Amino acid sequence: MPRNKRVVTTVAALAGLITVGSIAATAAIPAPTPNGFTQDRSAELAKQINPAKPRNVILIIGDGMDDSMITAARNYEYGAGGRFPALDALPFTGAMTTYGLKVGSGPDYPIAYVSDSAPTASGWSTGKKTVDGRLSQGPSTASNVPGEDYETVLEKYKKQGKLVGNITTSEITDATPAAAASHINARACQGPTDMTNCAEARKVNGGKGSVAEQLVDNKVDVLMGGGASRYAQATDAGSSVLAYAQTTHKYRLVSDAPGLTSVTSLADGPVLGLFANGNLTPMYQPLVATAVGAGGPSTKCTPADRGNQPDLSAMMTKSIELLDNPNGFFLQAESAMIDKQEHASDICGAIGDLKELDETVAVALAYQEKHPDTLVVVTGDHAHSTQIVGGSADDGKQLATVQTADGDPMTVAYSTNAVGSDHTGAQIRVAASGPQAANVTGVIDQTDLFATLLGRTPSTMPGTPVTPGTPGTPGTPTPTPTPAKPAVSTVSAASIAKEVLARRGLRVAVAATGGQKVTIRLVKDGRTLVSKTLGSTGGRVALRTTKAKIGKVKVVATVTGAGGSVTDSQRVRVTR
Repeated sequence: MPRNKRVVTTVAALAGLITVGSIAATAAIPAPTPNGFTQDRSAELAKQINPAKPRNVILIIGDGMDDSMITAARNYEYGAGGRFPALDALPFTGAMTTYGLKVGSGPDYPIAYVSDSAPTASGWSTGKKTVDGRLSQGPSTASNVPGEDYETVLEKYKKQGKLVGNITTSEITDATPAAAASHINARACQGPTDMTNCAEARKVNGGKGSVAEQLVDNKVDVLMGGGASRYAQATDAGSSVLAYAQTTHKYRLVSDAPGLTSVTSLADGPVLGLFANGNLTPMYQPLVATAVGAGGPSTKCTPADRGNQPDLSAMMTKSIELLDNPNGFFLQAESAMIDKQEHASDICGAIGDLKELDETVAVALAYQEKHPDTLVVVTGDHAHSTQIVGGSADDGKQLATVQTADGDPMTVAYSTNAVGSDHTGAQIRVAASGPQAANVTGVIDQTDLFATLLGRTPSTMPGTPVTPGTPGTPGTPTPTPTPAKPAVSTVSAASIAKEVLARRGLRVAVAATGGQKVTIRLVKDGRTLVSKTLGSTGGRVALRTTKAKIGKVKVVATVTGAGGSVTDSQRVRVTR
């Protein structure tokens, strides 16, 4: 089948009925033994499937956190047979692809198999793919040409009246936190004096401003991390971003851990925590790999002096305290220094911040235990080149060895660069607990997280009672479940040339559940130009027609089943 490079959003597991047999899960119950599990876990796992929409959503990101880095940190902290208490206890686990796009003429953009943090964070934030360096903004012909702004999960929840938070151990204006609540063509445009590559975005030119300005203009209720130097920069209007945040949006500045403790409510305004001029200090002192090998069989990582900087778990505790409210909240938290220390080939720095991520997950799960309507999702943004190797001198361009909790040496290698290391294009772990957590299982794409974070249309669990009664009690009939309402979603290019539409067709990806038939149509002014029928779960199709004129048309997908009919549509512009 011809590949449409523009239709890159994976439309998988959409509002589907999830049965135990389809779930790949880690051990939340009971702990594994050398001889394996003594009991089947299906019943316990089934109890944790909850199709309801979550009230609260906590997304925890380990930047650069792939399976290899998780394993290295686990080996060091707990040994080869150990487990992270929180990260490895999440009941639903899957794999997630992280590819992006490259700039081009469009609407078919080349695939970027290795992406940076900007398009990957934009993927789950908006449900759409974009190009390297770009924040929640679509692809375009060149890196300095802005694309279409895509609304984010955080922005959608803000509109719904939920409180929202965004915390990190990097500069708050760095790519991953920036993608949650800003839109700009180049991630480097963090402050108003950093706008060389984002001229159109400057406020003086009618744009939304730098990342620092956009984050406060979006009125994120809790903003915490580093990046004080970005907020000290002068805006086009003359004042600093910090002064602008304080006077225009009533932000209250917090600059250290004691100050964070003193904040007890959002009643007096949103909170801006700036705990360092740049990134926060990693949890462990560096152990940087070298060509001849750093460390040794007895080397241990040493805690770093972090001064009065709060760690991520402390920021998580305070953020939940401030955001908790009857209407619910959305909170994104990033352990950023995993990636940054991997770039530096610093194995101890990366290990320490992955351990801190686990402690942050523990805080979220403790809250979830008392508030079961909370969804907790933990994942990375991309893979990295950290690899556990045998220990020979030729196992990598740079090597470092530490002594793990087992008392044995573990050697890691970095081989993407002669000095430092870089991202890779491998799939990464995604795990979750709480309402709709089962949607992360199997192999999904980052963009698929967008729908899960927002809450999918709830499905009906097999055997769920739908009328009053006590099924299973003698004399009480077991009610027949009402057929679930079907669900359907479409993804296509936002525009297509008239000649391409006639020759190759508009390629559309359709995902559906709960129906027997899916019909996909291209409609202009109420008139169907072309129509095709797909199977019950949808698929990919090319809608080819010579009848379309320049202007707007609509892609309409309809799924019909026992629970009724549901339609989803998307507008497409036909160009010359």
